[in-house]
This record gives sequence, structure tokens and C-alpha cells, in this order.
Amino acid sequence: MNPTLQPDSPHPWTVAQSRAQFAALAKLRWWIFRNAFRRKGGGGELAARIILFPILGIVAFGPIVGAGFGAYFLVSSGRIAMLPILTWALFALWMLVVLNISPPGLSFDINTIIRFPLSFPRYLAARIVFGLLSASTVIGTLAIISAEIGIAVAKPSLAPWSTLVLITFAFANIFFTRMVLVWVERWLSTRRAREIFTAFFLFASLGFQYINLNFNPGLQSRHHRASSHLPLLRKIFHFIQPIAAFLPPGLTASSIVRYSQSHFFAAAGLLFSLALFGALFFSVYAWRMHREFRGENLSEVTQPKQPITRRAATAPVPHTAHIPEAIRIPTRTFGLNSTIVACLQKEFIYLRRNINQLYGFVAPVFMVFLFANRLSASGRFGEFIFPVAIAYSVLGVSILSYNALGMDGSGVQLYFMAPGRMRDIFLAKNLTGFLLNLVELVLVFAVIAFVARPPSLVIALATICWLLFATFINGAVGNLRSLAAPKKIDLTKASRRQASQLSVLIALGILAACAAIGFAVLVLASNFGRPWLMIPILFALAIAAFTFYVVVLNRLDTIALNHREALTEELCKT
Repeated sequence: MNPTLQPDSPHPWTVAQSRAQFAALAKLRWWIFRNAFRRKGGGGELAARIILFPILGIVAFGPIVGAGFGAYFLVSSGRIAMLPILTWALFALWMLVVLNISPPGLSFDINTIIRFPLSFPRYLAARIVFGLLSASTVIGTLAIISAEIGIAVAKPSLAPWSTLVLITFAFANIFFTRMVLVWVERWLSTRRAREIFTAFFLFASLGFQYINLNFNPGLQSRHHRASSHLPLLRKIFHFIQPIAAFLPPGLTASSIVRYSQSHFFAAAGLLFSLALFGALFFSVYAWRMHREFRGENLSEVTQPKQPITRRAATAPVPHTAHIPEAIRIPTRTFGLNSTIVACLQKEFIYLRRNINQLYGFVAPVFMVFLFANRLSASGRFGEFIFPVAIAYSVLGVSILSYNALGMDGSGVQLYFMAPGRMRDIFLAKNLTGFLLNLVELVLVFAVIAFVARPPSLVIALATICWLLFATFINGAVGNLRSLAAPKKIDLTKASRRQASQLSVLIALGILAACAAIGFAVLVLASNFGRPWLMIPILFALAIAAFTFYVVVLNRLDTIALNHREALTEELCKT
């Protein structure tokens, strides 16, 4: 037994027991990963991982190899003073991977190991080890190793010191990302903080896209590339350069540069400062973990309530009006029954709280606003900017419909006990998605009409018919995947996973197929010299897709009953 739990135990905890404990945790994670593919639908998830991992590797291959060649070029060409650019690029790469790629999902909450005889140092070590296989750690570490190889090849005498400095830099990045993620989860544990964080994330991400498009020289036209925003960029660079030099990426590069100049004491001091940053990040992370180890629950239910004031406590209780025995409840609102209306209200509350759903709705409209004017001026797409923009905007909303029950969590049990049909529940969820697509259609049309020129009537009507076709197909398949492969969405966790990987691939494939069908119809109508033929053909496809959607919708009650054990197992787990 752990001496921290039983101080009077005559047998102290041994190193062999600690090794056995960590080995058991490693086996547990491997068994969970392996057995997840033996469950129903596990073969599809394995196929999705086999497809996605090479794609991720190809995407990460460029930055990793680029870090090595960049380091080699800077050192071999005598431009080692520009090394801070490389270290800041490595740090930015690490953070971008954290923001855009979800950590590997586990089938259990690692906090449950607290119930076992485990001291805090071993619990902290387990939390650190369990996250070492995250995409950010793997890609960031490989990029740092590549940079070290480039430095060692360019100047072998610099290799020992640069290796030590870059290892310290890697640990500082690991502890920094852990510290940020656990504190973000702490802030997301309350509803008000989630709403504030959602607004901040939306404005920050959209602002970054605006700055990147308008200030990135690579995205500027040749006429404005050299002189448009160069003075402003120089002012910003000169302002942040002294501050950036005292942050971990700047300290990393400065230590290597000082060592190459034979300023060994200065290099050692900079390395010591970098180690202090890493120790600070680790201490803040450990303090947060210690609070959880002592039993702090980040659930919103456990948040302290406002104290009752003396005046409120002594205030007279108002007289309660008599409640009649029978209350007349309206059964229809706009032709919808009370179950659908109640679920619609719930879905709009979910929409306000789900940052990924809001981002998937707002970001495409904003990006259309940024690019429509440029594409119209270049003449690349002409009047087809509108259908291209609609196809792009559908992507963010359609993927989220493939996990319609994710936000319900353990509340999915009530669907099987309440006197309502699963058909009505999914219809309400689909209506929310359909309304979002309709709003995006209107917003995209208004944006294109404002910044470029409105499309012709034929193109506009054909695009609307195509949108109906794609929406009904995605709704039907999304409902089936929501029951076959649900994924619990926890808003208090800093993760972007909204659906299973196979569902994401299916959503992308269906959207690509719908776009290909729309393009084929366009080519067919153009060959006949009758552009208006697109409207009846796409409208017929929309009717066929609507029929398919209704057939699937009417079978959802039976399908849900057949999958109720898998639904409750996945969505009710802690």
C-alpha cells in the first residue's frame, strides 16, 4: 500500500512497484487502443486511421524537413544571428498543431487512477507520459530533432551545445502546452467562461485570417507585394523583437548564437533562463494537477453558488398562485409538435455554447468575404464564385451533423424513456442544420453581391437546388452515422474532436461526390448550350435526396433501439 495513504505501513513503496504501476498503465492504454478496433464499427475506424495518418504525415513532413534545411542554411551561410526566426517558427508549428489536431482520444478518464494507491509524483508522471504521443509533441519534437541535425551537419563543433539547448527547449514547449491546456479546461468548466472564451476564439481566429490575408507578402499581388504593408510590419517587428528575445524561443536561439561566438558564460546564462521558464511552466502545471489530485471536480454542477444575503433570506415568500390540475399545452407550433419545438430550443442553446459549431458557421462566411473580391478581380471563377462559396460553406456545418447526439451526452437515456419518437428528435436536429445552411446561403449571397457582383438568376437557382440536394444527402447519412458511431462532446475539455474519424472521411467524401455531380451537371448543360438545364436536373436530384432522407428518418426509431447499448456506452461514459 502507498505510504502516503497509510503512513504506518511497515513495507515502504519500492521502485519495482512503481515500474510495475507504469507498466500496467502502458498496457492499459495499449489494450484500450487495440480493443477499440474489435468493437462494432472498429474496422471502419481502423481504415480511417490508416488513411488519415499518412495524410497527416505528408502534411507534417514539409515543416519537419524544412526545419532541418533551414537550420543548415542559417549556420552554414554565416547567418546564425537569424536563428530566432527558426526557433519561433518551431514554437508556432507546435502551437498550430495543438490548435488544429485533437489529442488521441482515450476510452476512460485518466483521473480515475486517483482511486488507486498512487502518490502525487507518480500521478503527475502518469499524466505527463500519457500525453507524449499527442500530435503536437511528436511533430514538434521531430522538427526540433531535424533542426538539430541541420546544425550538427553545418557545424559539428556546435552540436553538443545545441543538442542540450534544443532538448531544454522541447521540454519547455511540452510543459507550456500542458499548462495552457489544463488551465483552458479549468476556465471552460463554467458556462460564462465558455461563452467568453468562445467569443475570444472567434474574434482571434478570424482576426488572424484577416491579418494573414492582408499582410502576408506571399498572398499579395505583385503590385502591392513590396511596398503595401512593409513599413507597418517593420514597426511591429522592431516593437516585439526586444520582448521576444526574453521568451523561450528567443532564449534558445540566443544561447546557440552566443556559444558559436565563444561567449560561453552568456550562453550558459541564457540556457539557465530557458530552464527556469520550463521549470515555471512545469510548476504551474503541477499545481493544477495537484488540485485535481486532491479531489477538485471541474464539473459545472460543483461550482460554488452565490451566498444568500441576509436580506434575501429574511424576505417574505411571495404567495404562489394556484396551479390548475390540467394545463393546456399547445400541440402544434408552426406545424411542429411540442417534442420538435422543445428539441429545437435545446439545439439553439447547444449552438450558442459549442465553439466548433459556431466557428464552422461563421468562418466560411468571413473567408468568403475576404476572398470573393480578390477572385472576382482576378476573373478566375467569374459568376461561379457563388456556387464555389456555397460548397465551401456547407463543409463546416455538414461535418457536425455526423455526430448529432454528441452534445446530449448521458441525456441520450432520456430519449428512450420519454414519450417521444427518435424521429422527431433527429428532425429537430436536422432542422437546425438546415436553418444554418439557409442563413449561410443568404449571407454568402449578400457578401458576394456586395464585394463582387451577384450571380445570374440561373446560377443562383441551380446553386439553391444543389444545396438542397447536398443538405438532404448529408442529413440522411449523418443521422445514420450519429447512431452507428456516436462521440461524446465535452465542452469542458480542450479538444476539437466532434465526430469519429470515419464519419469525417464519409462527410468529406459525400461532399466531394455532391460537388462532382454538380460539376458534371454544369458540364452537361454547357455542352448542350442550355445553362437552364441545370435547374431541373439538380431539382430532380434534390427531390430524390429528400425521398431518401424521409425514408431514413422514418426508420430512425428502429435503428436507435438496435444501437441503444452502444449509444449509452459511448455517450454516458465519464
